Amino acid sequence: MPTSPPHESQIDANLARFVIPVRYVSDGAVVQTTSTCLTKDVIHVRSVRPPRAGLVLGLQLYFPNVREAVRSIALVTETTTGESSGFWAELSESKHGDDGIAALLARQRDTGERGCSRFHAHLRATIRDSDQRSANGTITNLSRSGAFVRIDSLPRLGSIVDLDFPIPGARARQTAVAFVVHVAERRGIGVQFIGGSDDFRSRVDEYVARLAG
Repeated sequence: MPTSPPHESQIDANLARFVIPVRYVSDGAVVQTTSTCLTKDVIHVRSVRPPRAGLVLGLQLYFPNVREAVRSIALVTETTTGESSGFWAELSESKHGDDGIAALLARQRDTGERGCSRFHAHLRATIRDSDQRSANGTITNLSRSGAFVRIDSLPRLGSIVDLDFPIPGARARQTAVAFVVHVAERRGIGVQFIGGSDDFRSRVDEYVARLAG
């Protein structure tokens, strides 16, 4: 196990940048979020309210093209703030978990895969910022980990927003907390899901599976 998480400057060199769905429970609350970086031993997870350093969590990692989530016990080693708000955690050694992570890393080396596949979509969406100002837009592509939203009023890069949108087959609109990872002038924003319920995760996964055909 490493004694400390890698610094941001080391991530690209280690080819460790992966965005996949992650589930954990902290203080009795379920958090469906996503990672930013992953190695065989450590993970960085985005979180609006990261758990404290020293806490032991059970993580579920949703790898692309793997039916069952890979489970791992993780020790929170450091919390991060600002545009990288979240936490670093060391992953415990377990044959099932290590095999899953090693397989994902091997696929990345072979294909350049860095996370979940995106699919074309056309879903009306509403974005609310931290001041509760709202703007309407359209989700034009969707993955299990995030979306691209065409919108005229662009939130700033690194901001956290609420994203509401309907998923075909679901009775109610779904709501997720999202982190703005990309801003395209005169086009829209790319967001990463960083807060949602188990129902949100299930609905998104089911819909993306239908889009994948």
